[in-house]
Amino acid sequence: MSNSGFYWVRPPSALAADFEKYGKRVEVALYAAANAWGQHIQYAARDERPWQDRTSHAKTGLFYAVDGLGQGEIVGDISPGARALMKEVERVEAKGNEIIIVLAHTVFYGKYLETSHGGRYAIIMSTIEANLPRLERLIRNSYGSA
Repeated sequence: MSNSGFYWVRPPSALAADFEKYGKRVEVALYAAANAWGQHIQYAARDERPWQDRTSHAKTGLFYAVDGLGQGEIVGDISPGARALMKEVERVEAKGNEIIIVLAHTVFYGKYLETSHGGRYAIIMSTIEANLPRLERLIRNSYGSA
């Protein structure tokens, strides 16, 4: 009698463990991509700001933060002078399988830079929108290399 039919080369439990490991590697890669993109948009916003920075607090107070996937929060560099002005920054936490990337001002007048004068001094949304293709590439690379 010949042996024919289906047989497992690796047991299903080993495959499930491999899928679990792969999922964790993808999460770490996505979190690293979010952090890299956050750093990039922080520096892009600082470099491309449309206002003249008189005290450097508005410029050095532009920061990014990343949270999610149980990896902990990462916050970009903020100068001590800008951090001292950090009064109305709301903390946002990711839930479940989310990753949140924030680009924000620490200075109390950041909201006026973004909303007054017809948005002439706004930098947050334009920086995010201009750099979304870069985030997409980072995410695609995360899946390809995980």
